[in-house]
Amino acid sequence: MADILKKIIEYLNNDKLFEAFDLCENNKDNKIEHLILNIKGVIFFKQQKFEQAKKEFLKSIELDKSFIDPYKNLFKLNLKTQDYDSAIKNGKKVIELEIKKNPISYFNLALVYDLKKDYKKAVDLYKIVETLDFKEKKVLFNNLAKSFLGDRNIDEAKNYYLKALEFDHNDKLIVNNLLILFLRIADKENAEHFFNKAQEIDKDYIEFKLNKSEYLLSQNKVEDAINCLKKIISESKNYIAYTKLSKIYSMIGDLKKSIEIIDQAIIEYPNQKDLKFTRGIQHLIEGEFEKGWEFYEFRDLVIKDDSFENLKTWRGENLKNATILVTSEQGMGDVIQFSKFLINLSPLCKKIDFIPFDKLLPIFKKKFKNINVCSKNEISQNKYDYKISLGSLNKYFFKEKTSNSSDLINFDEDKKKYWEKIKKNKKKNIGLVWSGNFFGPKEPSRSIELKKLRELLKLDLNFYSFQNEIWDRDKEFFQNSNIIDYSKESFVDIISIIQNLDLVISTDTFFLHLACICNKETWGLISANSDWRWYEYYKYNPYKSLKIYKQTNYKNWDDIVYLIQNDLKNRFSIL
Repeated sequence: MADILKKIIEYLNNDKLFEAFDLCENNKDNKIEHLILNIKGVIFFKQQKFEQAKKEFLKSIELDKSFIDPYKNLFKLNLKTQDYDSAIKNGKKVIELEIKKNPISYFNLALVYDLKKDYKKAVDLYKIVETLDFKEKKVLFNNLAKSFLGDRNIDEAKNYYLKALEFDHNDKLIVNNLLILFLRIADKENAEHFFNKAQEIDKDYIEFKLNKSEYLLSQNKVEDAINCLKKIISESKNYIAYTKLSKIYSMIGDLKKSIEIIDQAIIEYPNQKDLKFTRGIQHLIEGEFEKGWEFYEFRDLVIKDDSFENLKTWRGENLKNATILVTSEQGMGDVIQFSKFLINLSPLCKKIDFIPFDKLLPIFKKKFKNINVCSKNEISQNKYDYKISLGSLNKYFFKEKTSNSSDLINFDEDKKKYWEKIKKNKKKNIGLVWSGNFFGPKEPSRSIELKKLRELLKLDLNFYSFQNEIWDRDKEFFQNSNIIDYSKESFVDIISIIQNLDLVISTDTFFLHLACICNKETWGLISANSDWRWYEYYKYNPYKSLKIYKQTNYKNWDDIVYLIQNDLKNRFSIL
């Protein structure tokens, strides 16, 4: 037994796969059959015959469910084929079978969650690895930083990138990761430092070249950024360079060029879903809705949940006597804006269960007609005929004018009465939101630097802020301003506060949608490079209480701020 296994492994190590396979086929010893099957799986894996490899690994497990090697090999195969759900299942089994905690196994499982973009779970597992004897600390800290960044925790991301950098101050990957982090949060001083450092280490490194275009853009050197990306594309047809270049053209208002670049990219990379999604957004901007909704389904932002994996997606079938599960997606503003389509869906089916984000649960009515608003825990045992993501309802109902999201909102009269104390102020009361989450789409261009509102804030008015994320660039000014901070209040309270205000002024954020759903007079500050829903789509889905102030030059908010300042004076008769 030992001799035949030794010979097979020797053949394997020397890539004599056919010889190794022949020995496996000729094995007559049933006691080692589970080992032989696992080895046959390895041979098929090396030959990139993944389905055959998978079958052999599973047969090995069937013979001995406590044999760890085929689980490890299945994990590698799942990773290779990007079957992340199966990789998680097999990675967990490996950890379960190991006698003591193996840091490599935890790291591997964390990596899968990282690749699946489930950053919270990735962070939790990487943190376990940090407590174990894992040798590659630099890699661990870099991955932890990346996952923290994915989970929108800037401070921890920065902390772990810097810890990783301590192992090698000239690691070009980590230096470039820090560069892109500081560019994202508009920390100009640190961005310049890491730009110079990255350039010094390796100016030909592709990540640096791509980051250079972002850096040039942050310096308002738009043409230089464009030329930088064009050069990358001409040299390598780099996929990311196409997307960045298209984004710049979109930002400066050249939609024709932006479309042209994405069309070129799709020719080169026909299987990239996000390119098709971007093209879909461009179709929606132009009012080409049929093609737009088709490509909109390529978005990678729909909530992925294993527990709903086997549910059939609704694609317009007859829903008579059917129950349907509607899941949330993308941002909270999307949930507020698109929730009205539940009302359009309602008469077509027997029952709707809708799962908003947990934060939003309290602001929705628990039940409206046959629409039930639920937490995920509440519906774990329920059976459904279909599922659909909230944004996908657009395709079927966006032109219908019979629904109103405010019908679904839980307006708390007691809370509203409590916050009437705001009206006791002699001054008029204005809600003010100037920036969104800096991880959000179209950032930083859709937000305004707070100090640009300096003159507006001098008006004889009370200003209230709801946003709980203050960008670093705004913190000092905000702390020294006369803005009253209500960001710590619950969403139920914020709705009641909004109902008692005279006006809300907001950039394109969740709070703009919330104020409009409350039917409060709202002035929307919309960037030149705005989201698709502010173009042709808005003609079908306007907010009655919204007045739009659209930026004409992506670099400049000054004209809009000046206009709003004058309109405030006129609106409230301020001298």
